[in-house]
Amino acid sequence: MNVSLTPELESFVQKEVSSGLYQTASEVIRAGLRRLKEDQQQRLPASPRTREELENQLLESVEALERGQGVDGEEVLRRLRRRITETRTRG
Repeated sequence: MNVSLTPELESFVQKEVSSGLYQTASEVIRAGLRRLKEDQQQRLPASPRTREELENQLLESVEALERGQGVDGEEVLRRLRRRITETRTRG
């Protein structure tokens, strides 16, 4: 697999190898990908493994909504539309 890096990232990888912490550029890239994978896994909510867990999560969610801890759907849609517009104008 070949990977293209921006000059900034290439410089960063070379700096990490030069520091002696990593022996090769591949080690730096693997470390970065492991960190990315960990970050993504932490951001995702854990899926229920049993029906009982699912029911408990649903009940907790309903109770949170009843306490007023929900998210305003219209505000979420406004934020999503704004992000989509910003992404399109950057790309």
